[in-house]
Amino acid sequence: MRDVPSDVRRRELGGPDPIDRRLGVPQTPSPLTWLLSLLRTRSALGLAPSLTPAVIFLPLGLLLGPEATGLITPRLLERLTLAVTIALAVLGVMVGMALGREIRTAARLFLAASLESAVTTAMVAAAAAYFVATTQVPLDASLIGFVLALGLCASASSATSAHPDSEPAVAVATRVADLDDVLPIVLAVFVVALIGAATRAEVTTMLLAPPIIGLAVGGIGWLLFERAESGPERMLFVLGTLALTGGAAAYLHVSPLAAGFVAGVMWTIVPGRVDRVVEKDLQRVQHPVVVLLLVTAGASAVFSSAAIWLLPPYLLFRLAGKVSGAWLAAPLIQIRSSDLAAFLMPPGVLAVAFALNFSQLLPAASGQMLLSTVAVGTAAFELFALAVVPHWGPGRRE
Repeated sequence: MRDVPSDVRRRELGGPDPIDRRLGVPQTPSPLTWLLSLLRTRSALGLAPSLTPAVIFLPLGLLLGPEATGLITPRLLERLTLAVTIALAVLGVMVGMALGREIRTAARLFLAASLESAVTTAMVAAAAAYFVATTQVPLDASLIGFVLALGLCASASSATSAHPDSEPAVAVATRVADLDDVLPIVLAVFVVALIGAATRAEVTTMLLAPPIIGLAVGGIGWLLFERAESGPERMLFVLGTLALTGGAAAYLHVSPLAAGFVAGVMWTIVPGRVDRVVEKDLQRVQHPVVVLLLVTAGASAVFSSAAIWLLPPYLLFRLAGKVSGAWLAAPLIQIRSSDLAAFLMPPGVLAVAFALNFSQLLPAASGQMLLSTVAVGTAAFELFALAVVPHWGPGRRE
């Protein structure tokens, strides 16, 4: 039988009727149902909704890390570097495949999402530059690379899960929150080149490497995955290809997120069903990947005085950037700017993924300061989102 997308399988023709409603989710959700709806998030474009992990696994990583109990030692964190790189490539693939399916029917939503993402990046980067310049925080990397990296971390948004019968505005806001992760992945290629390149030749290499790696890996996967004779063999091919993506990106010191993103987009647009093959296998590792990234980020955080002083400007200007970006983007998609801004508050796992990626490339002091600021900021915004995100249920009207 031909594969059918999961979102299609869950819907019947004409939508749920009154009998379905009575047999399914109650019209008046219980307090537990309401609480679970608050805690569920999509995390990133392409990831299925799950219980909000940042507020759990970031503190857990900090508790287990060298700054607390020391169960996760610095040596173990160093050995996890390659695993984190491969996990970032997996995340990039999932975002790329999801975008490949969305972009044909969501051009206006993508424009609105990119606008608010760019506004947030610019505001947080400008605030960070002013803070670093006025406080004379010692940075052993270029100021421009550091502040742009922090801005890109701030621009990411997750999206809360919505009730199937919610208002149409919920679906629009959710998709904008998903799509605003795409522009930062693309811009990260340039920021990584700015951070790591010393000559014009190195800049060219670091700009071209992610798409070349992604296209090469995409071609290999296209030739192998559908021809696998068994499920375990196919899973081995998928994981080996993703390991190749992460390993090549680590060797060239470029963004594994971007390389995986290009491969994911390619697998979606080429003939065949390779994207569904990959998606089926990656769903098995989605949650372990998220947990690995969050626990590693929490354990790697080092709370220097500079990171503590940088946190308030990061929180304030990310909030201002999301509100301002929503105000500019809302007219394009015909939704209230206040509702859109509320849905953009949770940073999700991609903010932490960006921070881990940049911390691997920045010098140690700069990388630790950025990662610590983003990790604490992500947990804070996830908690803040519980109060401000409108979780609309059936029957609500503006």
